[in-house]
Amino acid sequence: MPEAYSPQVIDHLVRPRHAGRLDEPSGAGESGDAACGDVATFSVLIREKRVEEARYEVFGCAACVAAGSALAELVNGRTLLDAARVSKADVEGALGGPLPEGKGHALTLVLDALHKAFEDHWSRTAGAGLVEGYSGGGEIGAGGVVAAMSGGVDSAVTALLLKEAGHDVAAVTFRLHDGEKGSRSCCSPDTVLFARDTAHRMGLPHFTLNLKDLFNKRVMQDFVGSYEKGRTPNPCVACNAHVKFHAAAFLADELGFRHVATGHYARVAEGPSLARPADESKDQTYVLWPIPKELLARAVFPLGDYRKTEVRRIAEERGLAVAYTPESQDICFIPDGDYRRFVRKTVSAEPGEVVDREGAVLGRHAGVVDFTVGQRRGIGVSAPTPLYVTEVRPESKQVVVGRRKDLEVREVRVRGLNWFLPPGEAKSVQVRYNGGPVACEIRADGEGGWIADLEEPVMGVAAGQSAVFYSADGERVVGGGVVARGLE
Repeated sequence: MPEAYSPQVIDHLVRPRHAGRLDEPSGAGESGDAACGDVATFSVLIREKRVEEARYEVFGCAACVAAGSALAELVNGRTLLDAARVSKADVEGALGGPLPEGKGHALTLVLDALHKAFEDHWSRTAGAGLVEGYSGGGEIGAGGVVAAMSGGVDSAVTALLLKEAGHDVAAVTFRLHDGEKGSRSCCSPDTVLFARDTAHRMGLPHFTLNLKDLFNKRVMQDFVGSYEKGRTPNPCVACNAHVKFHAAAFLADELGFRHVATGHYARVAEGPSLARPADESKDQTYVLWPIPKELLARAVFPLGDYRKTEVRRIAEERGLAVAYTPESQDICFIPDGDYRRFVRKTVSAEPGEVVDREGAVLGRHAGVVDFTVGQRRGIGVSAPTPLYVTEVRPESKQVVVGRRKDLEVREVRVRGLNWFLPPGEAKSVQVRYNGGPVACEIRADGEGGWIADLEEPVMGVAAGQSAVFYSADGERVVGGGVVARGLE
């Protein structure tokens, strides 16, 4: 045995604690790679929010075996929240101090296996709820906050502010898709580990939820299907509508907590309704309109009162490693930004015609999935004046182009609305994330939707985009919906 190992490490090797595997666990998890020689598994029995028993098996170096034994001893008999708070530093302390150089991976390995066992427990508890979407039904607690943590500075400071305000906080990171190792996608394997480490450094319990099936069904398939149907989707809106807030509420109910929090720049006003944040340049109310009102009543947005520069300063002053992380990508599951390539991996696009507004054929295209209303580049035809995509017709496989003026609309039809306030309070509408509100009057279309009559024209409104209505002072979200073609 190398002299560098502490007496505590040797003790765990000679007298391993809680080794083995449970026959009927509440959850089981594995981490590591047999090709590299180190693999750890944990199985846990959880009853009444307590880890009644935790067992481990480790195949690998002595440091990994000892770390598994130490971690199992640390979490056995603890409450689930306390067990999820155990950090690499705690395991290191139980082993008598820092491990020899090159052996620090043992701490990450065994903690990841344990947390995958917790993740498996939540998946079994939720059943189809984390595939179809959680709709409530659990017991809402009187206090406590589940804070969604993506690995970025905004979500980390959100959790920190809540803790410093005296709230009981549990952090959660969602596995939404198979992010590439080493990428900064919000749910890549490395980012999950980073978010967990950040939470533990703040003394917070951390959980992960596997939402891959739900995210694929309600966000990724919708994204691809929208382009196939000639619409322009917003995956962040779909994720907020069907995934993040529902999953956070599920975990809050299971832990006996009341609130859910995210790092969005927004505020919750009376009603409840959404209100714009202090930092207008970071306003995210546009992508939050589909949150069900009953979940908005439980939502907390601590960053609504801060500017982004203040958030980064707080992270720096508190010594958070996320202080200088770059801004997150627009589409988390398309790290290279090439949405056309992503869509074409799923859709077999068929070629068609590029026509003008009178129907004259100007050229050919390789598939309507490559086009969206307002697009100028990549159309594939030349003209004396710039051409823009004004309409996508998937049924006839036609892409219609015209002048910039042809993109102007004075009427927007909206379906699938979610109202926070009475519709009559809507006085302006915003139809793209980076666009401003335009004064309007709204009227029911007689088919379950609404029509916004605009006081001034708006360019390039596409079916599938969100239309969000604001109050007379422009500060509160009255409601929102999806832009539709005709009465679709």
